[in-house]
Amino acid sequence: MKQTRLSTARAQPGSAERQGCKPTAYLIGDQPVPPSSLRVYLMVRAGFTLTDVKTMISSSALYCDAGILKRVMGRSVCTLQRKARESGNARLNAQQSAIAFHYARVLEHATAVFGSQLQAEAWLGWPCRHLEGYVPLDMVENAVGFQTVEAYLQRVEMGVYQ
Repeated sequence: MKQTRLSTARAQPGSAERQGCKPTAYLIGDQPVPPSSLRVYLMVRAGFTLTDVKTMISSSALYCDAGILKRVMGRSVCTLQRKARESGNARLNAQQSAIAFHYARVLEHATAVFGSQLQAEAWLGWPCRHLEGYVPLDMVENAVGFQTVEAYLQRVEMGVYQ
């Protein structure tokens, strides 16, 4: 189902871009050499902490406005808050961690392609003609949708789409 444009991203002083931290770095750490895909898989399998995921989400105005934490967790905010209180710094399961990583990765890639996080967020929250009118952000929670958005961004990088 196609969805309408999400709210316009607004700059936040604590954004990852302003801190010089990439969205994936909140989840896997900021390392001089990117970890191998196997290492990332093992991190996802072990599960990211809820605190790290919340920090990554809070780095993006669009992600805060679009309720990405609920999309990642598949639960209501009240359930999330209760779980965090009960277990301190709870860990997400592998599926939830994979979805969180998808959101971080696509924001990072879109930022690189469009030149700023603000422009990336604007693109992610707007229906895309080349994605048959779907909002890219709405496609990311599904593995196939994530791959489709990533493939589109790669084509934009190579100059296929203007």
